[in-house]
Amino acid sequence: MKLINDTKDFLNSLSLDGELSLPIKNFQIDSRKVKKNSVFFGLTGSNNDGSIFASDAIKKGASLAIIKKKKNFSPISNSSKIIEVKSPEKCLIEAAKIAMERYAGNIIGVTGSNGKTTTKNILNNCISNSYSTFKNFNNEIGLPLCALELDSQKSTAIFEMGAAKSGDIDLLSKIIKPNIGIITHIGHSHLEGLNSVNGVLRVKSELIKNIKKDGIAIVPDGKYLNYWKSMRKDIAFYSFGEKSSASYFPSQIKMTKHGLSFFIESNYLKKRVRIKTKLIGVHNVLNILASFAAIHSAKLNVERFSDNLKDLQNHSQRLGLKKWVKQSNVIDDTYNANPDSMKAAINVLCQFQGRKIAILGDMAELGRYRKKLHLELGDYAKIHGVDFLLGYGDLIRHTSSAFGNRGFFFTNKIELVDFLRKILKTRDNILLKGSRSMKMEEILNLWK
Repeated sequence: MKLINDTKDFLNSLSLDGELSLPIKNFQIDSRKVKKNSVFFGLTGSNNDGSIFASDAIKKGASLAIIKKKKNFSPISNSSKIIEVKSPEKCLIEAAKIAMERYAGNIIGVTGSNGKTTTKNILNNCISNSYSTFKNFNNEIGLPLCALELDSQKSTAIFEMGAAKSGDIDLLSKIIKPNIGIITHIGHSHLEGLNSVNGVLRVKSELIKNIKKDGIAIVPDGKYLNYWKSMRKDIAFYSFGEKSSASYFPSQIKMTKHGLSFFIESNYLKKRVRIKTKLIGVHNVLNILASFAAIHSAKLNVERFSDNLKDLQNHSQRLGLKKWVKQSNVIDDTYNANPDSMKAAINVLCQFQGRKIAILGDMAELGRYRKKLHLELGDYAKIHGVDFLLGYGDLIRHTSSAFGNRGFFFTNKIELVDFLRKILKTRDNILLKGSRSMKMEEILNLWK
């Protein structure tokens, strides 16, 4: 059952006028997805005003349509099912806050420069009767929608939170008010909006402020640990990392193209825990450690953690491994990119036996650091054993240049694929990665 499940409750909770008493099946911002008993929010975007689709939503059976109040709206605005408000966006957020205040289960909030989606997926897979944000619904629109869709019978709710500017994590974590907060990583992401790594640190740390009293913070071991601990004295801190100084750390790490294996060690454990998973990438050791730390420190059921991890695989476009033409191995990591995730993906590529070809697109949102970080990426790929680097975009030309003689740059994907045809040999290993705007996955289809 949803935490807000009828229109009378919805309207009363938000102090909105209306006497309707209809069931609520789901919450939508796209009128094309509205079904009988949906609540439709007509949001105002840079290009569209969702209010104009209110009549469509009502015709499809929506219980309510929440729209922006205007002086001269169409006659349909007289419908009792259409509620005019100052800001549908704020209404959505307030409704989500009310829903989460009613939720009695564990609430886990996850943020970080890298690893937050994988950590969320691990937690959702390893905690029984849990719920998590879906797809990339991790912003000021997506997270409230997920909160409103939460089933009150779920024992644990896991929310991923993304940030592009200062205040984003503060807003999102105030909506969910987690009793467990996880920061997966502090690195070079969204530098255009956050200006520096210190800016990233500050915005991700907004989560710490909004963890419930007597709650738990799970954070990376290292130079920021004391900074986080200084923020709160009324919550517990547990760290994860590569060294034994962390509350939870790994030993005997082994990685192949088939996955990872290692042991989780901790002074909080009576005996170490063996981990074996199909997830690839040594960086996923940290994602697993963060997830385990949250589950163990919160005294949730850890007995099935190892078993549930065994069959968990990298999702499509997130270090997904597939066979391609000429029996080549393709590591599809095309979902998004920043300097840290690029280096992590190159590390995965360089674990493979055989020739290594990195096909990379621009990294977006790096602001004044964009040239420097693209140059550094070329050096990193060369030092770590990449054989060919094929770049597509504008900024990636710096990466190709820094890589040297076997670095090639293309402004056209078809030309890149034509060149790849000439150099690709049987059983080569290929990494495909770039920021979402580069749509690097198209290269796989262009081969045809």
